[in-house]
Amino acid sequence: MAKDNINIGLFGETAVTLEFIKLGYDVININGSLPNYKNADLIVMNSKTGKSTMVQVKCGTTKNILVGFTSELDGTIPDINEMIICPWIFVKVDDDYNTEFYVLTAEEAKILIKAGNDWYVHDFNRQLKSKPVVGVEVSWLEGENTEASAKHLKIQHKAFNNPLGHNSKNRWDKIKSLLE
Repeated sequence: MAKDNINIGLFGETAVTLEFIKLGYDVININGSLPNYKNADLIVMNSKTGKSTMVQVKCGTTKNILVGFTSELDGTIPDINEMIICPWIFVKVDDDYNTEFYVLTAEEAKILIKAGNDWYVHDFNRQLKSKPVVGVEVSWLEGENTEASAKHLKIQHKAFNNPLGHNSKNRWDKIKSLLE
C-alpha cells in the first residue's frame, strides 16, 4: 500500500496519541484547530497533576526521517532554536504499519538535528548545489554512530559521532517527568 506524506503524518500522530492514552494521559491534536501548527502537533495533559506539555511528532517510512527544516549551504538551520520548543517523538513506520517510537527532549532534538546536518553538509564529501532538506537517521535515534565510509555507495566521508550516545527508543519517561 502506498503511503503519502499527509497520511503517514496523521498515522504517526494518531499512533503517538494512542500511546499517551495507554499511559493514562489526555491528548489534544493541535492540528485539528490550527492546520499544521509549526511548533507542535499534540498537547498532552495529566489530569491528576494538572500539568501539560506540547509534543512535536515526526513520522517516516525510511531510515531517514525528515524534520521539516531546510539547511542553508553553510549548514545553519534558520530559526531552529525558536522552532523546537517541546519534546519530539520520531515514529518509524514499516510497510505493515508497525511503529517504533523515539522520544527526545527539545534540547536533544536540537543537538541531534544540528549535529547531523553539520555532518551532512561539511563532512560527507560532497559539494552541495542546493539547500538540503534536513533529516535524522533512525540509527542515530538508537544511539549509533555512522562509520567513516559507505563502501557499497563508493563514498568516503568522515564518521558521524552521535552527540546523544544513548538509545531514545520508547523513552516515554522523558515526557512523563514533565507531567508528574
